[in-house]
Amino acid sequence: MTGRREGGTAGGTPRRFFLVERYVPSMSAADVDAATALLDGMTDAETRHLGTLLIPGEDTCLSLFEAPEQVAVQAVNGRAGFALDRIVEVQLFAPANDASG
Repeated sequence: MTGRREGGTAGGTPRRFFLVERYVPSMSAADVDAATALLDGMTDAETRHLGTLLIPGEDTCLSLFEAPEQVAVQAVNGRAGFALDRIVEVQLFAPANDASG
């Protein structure tokens, strides 16, 4: 099985993806849900919050963003008041369409 790398352009701007890592030992799932709702309200057409994973056993939260640059991701998180520990640019691979059904 092969996947395809997400890329291309959105409105003439190359699509870039960023992973935000957070250490969240004091946050419950409800707290993370509320924080991600704030993130969703702070994003715009160029900077999109694609989703968040909470890993309770690791006290870790990972969020994926599509944005023109890293500083845009940092700004959105800052406006939402959602502290972060690290931002890294990543390549996103989508699953290939499975014709076998």
